Amino acid sequence: MARKTIISTIAIVLVLVVCIGLLAACKEKVPEFGETTDNYRTMYQIFPYSFADSNGDGIGDLNGITDKLDYIADMNFDGIWLTPVHESPSYHKYDVVDYKSIDPAFGTLEDYDRLVEECHKRGMTIILDLVINHTALDNVWFDKCRMAHVRNRPYDPYYNFYNFSSTQRDDSHWYSAGSGWYYEGQFWSGMPDLNWDYVLNDPDSELGKQLEDVMRFWLIDHNVDGFRLDATGEFFSGNDDMNIRCLEWIDKTAKAIKPDCYIVGEGPWGANAYKYHSSGIDSFFLFTHGYRGDNNISMAGRAAVPGAFSYFAGIDKTDKARIGIYEGSIPALFIANHDTARAMGILQSNISVNNAKMGYAAMVLSCGTTFWYYGDEVGMATFANSAGDTIDENKRQPMPWADEYRCKPVQGTTEVEDSVKYPWGSVQDVLEEKGSLIEFITKANALRRAFPAIARNYGEVIYDDDDCVGIIKKGEGADAVYIVANFSHMNNAEVDLSQYGEFELAATLSVDKTPKLKKDKISMPYMSFAVLKQV
Repeated sequence: MARKTIISTIAIVLVLVVCIGLLAACKEKVPEFGETTDNYRTMYQIFPYSFADSNGDGIGDLNGITDKLDYIADMNFDGIWLTPVHESPSYHKYDVVDYKSIDPAFGTLEDYDRLVEECHKRGMTIILDLVINHTALDNVWFDKCRMAHVRNRPYDPYYNFYNFSSTQRDDSHWYSAGSGWYYEGQFWSGMPDLNWDYVLNDPDSELGKQLEDVMRFWLIDHNVDGFRLDATGEFFSGNDDMNIRCLEWIDKTAKAIKPDCYIVGEGPWGANAYKYHSSGIDSFFLFTHGYRGDNNISMAGRAAVPGAFSYFAGIDKTDKARIGIYEGSIPALFIANHDTARAMGILQSNISVNNAKMGYAAMVLSCGTTFWYYGDEVGMATFANSAGDTIDENKRQPMPWADEYRCKPVQGTTEVEDSVKYPWGSVQDVLEEKGSLIEFITKANALRRAFPAIARNYGEVIYDDDDCVGIIKKGEGADAVYIVANFSHMNNAEVDLSQYGEFELAATLSVDKTPKLKKDKISMPYMSFAVLKQV
């Protein structure tokens, strides 16, 4: 063997030894699954119809989700949220026929129990989408309520389950039930609204008992870890105070059944959204972070945004000011979900994958529980139909598995080439790509789990250069961490730490070069983060 070859071989071995040593050191810092025991988690949202098909019928199902759990776990997510899985006539399942069922398209209750068990084996939680503002028209409750009105039986236990009127109201949300009766359906005629006045005015009402029984069925009998509540601003449309009373009842009832269950609400939009936290519900989704505006996640992640660090720092600042006044409330952060445009567009990832990386970092380094929408990690795109509209079906496209688990598009989906839906290719393509968004998400989630103070504390700005670089402190005492961030997409920076104390470099996260700490100065390459601990 030539001398040059021997030297090269030795060099390669040394590099491998060093790399293995670094990986081992990093692994020691990352807690195993199951060590996140509270509700400050990193969640992965799944639209079951489009996620993973295990039986070849073209429709995603529960067994498919179970079979793909390791894919989610490998990205270091702490839990999953499934949109509705109950029996329903629609593909999206937000009109429930039977609250104690699994839609046959998705599988069986036994399949669901196995999914819950496999999640818990991995230390992951699972939350169920609970749609109790309205039901399906085919729900047996509605049929019994309608017949009680038609037969003039106000003493019937189902008489007050829905909002009925004997006169046609001057309101587009009221529909004929036949025989001179009309019912309310705020979303559409196929989703009749439940009568929450009945629940609030009569603690022993039959509807209240039934809803409590549904919660017990899932929390206890089927061991789910909590609920996502749909349409929390529509129990009494336009009446925040009454909506909050409903939520207080839900929270009290659920926590009496399972004290440690986690509940997150689809909060209303607008300035009044924050006061819903007074209900006691653990979290409400903060829709402002998914769109353009002050102090939101999407603006912090984009290229060429002046003051990007201020946007990042403002996430905790504004959430603390509005939510922190309600003791125990946990911000629920997200960038996209099944009702919005995808993260690809919101974060302008079509310009650069680094926009998505920086947006994701801004989210997981902020206080609260975070939610990530399936497929955004592989660049799934939102696209318009021939009329130029971005319809819901196009936001719920099949996950691009490069295997037999791929689903067919839902009915009504715009027909476009895969290159439009999946500009980054399949899941396998992205997994094999060096420097992918999946790789970044995996590291970011591990870092968040390794330093509990990040998710559980609002940040205090220690330093801000009024552009892209700054320092945020989270926590107190031995648990405190200092996050140094450089959001610039082009420029490196150096930060003098001497006036803040003496530090050690605990962890880094970057898209390219790694931050370096030398004495009291830290060099921060463009698009990088460092976690410091005081010595």
